Amino acid sequence: MDLFRRAILEPGPPENFALRTVQEAIKPQKQTKLVQDENQLLENILRTLLQELVSAAVQSEEKVMEYGKAIADGDVSQGQIPRLLDIVLYLCEKEHVEAGMIFQLLEDLTEMSTMRNCEDIFGYIESKQDILGKPELFARGKLVMLRTCNQLLRRLSKANDVVFCGRIIMFLAHFFPLSERSAVNIKGVFNTSNETNYEKEPPDGISIDFNFYKTFWSLQENFSNPASLAVVPTKWQKFTSSLMVVLNTFEAQPLSDEEGNANNLEDEATTFNIKYLTSSKLMGLELKDPSFRRHILVQCLILFDYLKAPGKNDKDLPSEAVREDIKSCEECVKKLLQSTPPKGEEFLQSIEHILERERNWVWWKRDGCPPFEKPPIEKKAGQDGVKKRKPRWRLGNKELSQLWKWADQNPNALTDAQRVRTPSIMEYWKPLAEDMDESAGIEPEYHHKNNRVYCWKGLRFSARQDLDGFSRFTEYGIEGVVPPELLPPEVRSKYQAKPSERSKRARKEETKGAANKAEENQIVAPTNETDGEGSKTDVEASAAPMDTDAATSGNMSQGGTPTPDEQKQSSDTDGQEPGQIEAESGMIDGETDAEVELEAVG
Repeated sequence: MDLFRRAILEPGPPENFALRTVQEAIKPQKQTKLVQDENQLLENILRTLLQELVSAAVQSEEKVMEYGKAIADGDVSQGQIPRLLDIVLYLCEKEHVEAGMIFQLLEDLTEMSTMRNCEDIFGYIESKQDILGKPELFARGKLVMLRTCNQLLRRLSKANDVVFCGRIIMFLAHFFPLSERSAVNIKGVFNTSNETNYEKEPPDGISIDFNFYKTFWSLQENFSNPASLAVVPTKWQKFTSSLMVVLNTFEAQPLSDEEGNANNLEDEATTFNIKYLTSSKLMGLELKDPSFRRHILVQCLILFDYLKAPGKNDKDLPSEAVREDIKSCEECVKKLLQSTPPKGEEFLQSIEHILERERNWVWWKRDGCPPFEKPPIEKKAGQDGVKKRKPRWRLGNKELSQLWKWADQNPNALTDAQRVRTPSIMEYWKPLAEDMDESAGIEPEYHHKNNRVYCWKGLRFSARQDLDGFSRFTEYGIEGVVPPELLPPEVRSKYQAKPSERSKRARKEETKGAANKAEENQIVAPTNETDGEGSKTDVEASAAPMDTDAATSGNMSQGGTPTPDEQKQSSDTDGQEPGQIEAESGMIDGETDAEVELEAVG
């Protein structure tokens, strides 16, 4: 203890000698941090020293925080107790000792001091608020600091020490985070000890309606404990009937603008009292006071807002009849507030805004009080202190950028007639047809069919200009859409060697339609023999256009000048034997005849 007495009197900042003094007094196992038993030993020494210093200050009739001050060369040294607190605060901040030790010493100091000295002690606490609020200290001492402040508030007079009480409350508001649960009424408990006493029996010589007086002040019991209204239905009915009596009285005795302006509410706010007097002799005057009426009407809105509070369970919600009563009473209260001078409409808007914020506060509490604070974003400094250039965001794409470059190089590009031109099918599918030619030796990974944009554009062109090729997409894929004229013979035969299932289906539908026509002709014709000839004629007639088209194309290719594609087709046909051609044609004719016979039998 003598070592700390000498350390208090040493000049200079605490970091020059604080840790050395602890090592000499305790002789810890570790050089820079004390273990649990060593912390307890040091705390006992410091608390005993603090108690002796306070006793010495009281005996010398000096202020506690000014005890031991010395004046040397015109400089006023710090008192011994603040010096001791600074040494302990430095050790706690550097984590040499247990972080809650400084809070324990401050609590002991306030308990041993008078209220006059406590004001100076609290001034020291306010000056060290930033250090005490650091996370490593706050986590270990927040409950001790809260207990210390609450004990001070209990000892202070709310009437005579208003400023000191305000300082303590403001300190707690800044010291604790906004989402601290210790300052929140989580369960929503009401202060039922706040009772309003009023006269139960009518006094002599009073000309007011005493029944109205009792009805009016009996509402305060429900305002102080709104939860009781939701439990007993008969109590709610009694409350609504009493409330309507009061509201009807307010409505029957409206206040004029002169009465509202006569009471200057701004001046009245300086002498505002928490509770109004309940004497029956003042009832007539209080009814003419606009602030008194507003006080009662706002109490009604707060009660209604509690009954409709968000986040309640289905069991706690009011019934349909109660909700209707609340709605009607609330409308009446708002109408009276709006008509109460002065500035009734502005006052009502302010109250509604406050109640809206209160509903958000209730939601926050029922969600478990999630923290409002967000960690700050760390700014990464540039290398060597050089400011980094802000990144540029590229808009558009590569093709659009190239288009703008072309427009700069060629000003007439936008007015060129060939600027917007849709290519033909032959021209567009030519690169893919070259890829499909195996003799070209193009590797599959470089084929145009792997380019999704190219295939998508090609399908759009084919859908507009070549529906026949577009229909082959479902069976052969993107390569089937390529016009056969662009393909070499060996590749073309892959996509045209056999009729597709779709062409067979179309041929069946045509044959079925012809058979249906034949049956209709049989019903109309007079004899069976004529019906058979008619059906045969219809079948031949339906098959005639196909034969005619084939013959016409054959005559044109023979009689006219053949195109290169037609020369290739004719060479392919010449390469086949006559028997193969007749067999294929006979097979197709045979399939058609068989299908016609089956349909006729059916």
